[in-house]
Amino acid sequence: MSNVTLTVGHTVAFALVFLDQNGNPMLTTPVPDAAPVWSDITPATGTLTPAASGLTATELAIAPGADTVSVSLAVAGVSFTASIDVTVETAPQVLTSVQIAATVT
Repeated sequence: MSNVTLTVGHTVAFALVFLDQNGNPMLTTPVPDAAPVWSDITPATGTLTPAASGLTATELAIAPGADTVSVSLAVAGVSFTASIDVTVETAPQVLTSVQIAATVT
């Protein structure tokens, strides 16, 4: 499980990433048996909106607090779940650093 912190008014985008046994993205994207199901534990902190395909979702932060967004799906009859912790703050953002993001394709 990972986490994301944002301020009230921001929207966070979530996307499913299908990983192999080494933690790298699958070269061929698997097709879920049915649309993945997204949920959040604390809907009072944000409005979760899954895409029609279920492969992505967004959450608009509407109130400070902690939430966990989860997704469940099956591929070839095998069940998978994933979760991410979301913290919504009211304080304004302050730039404190920059990073280089590496993505294996």
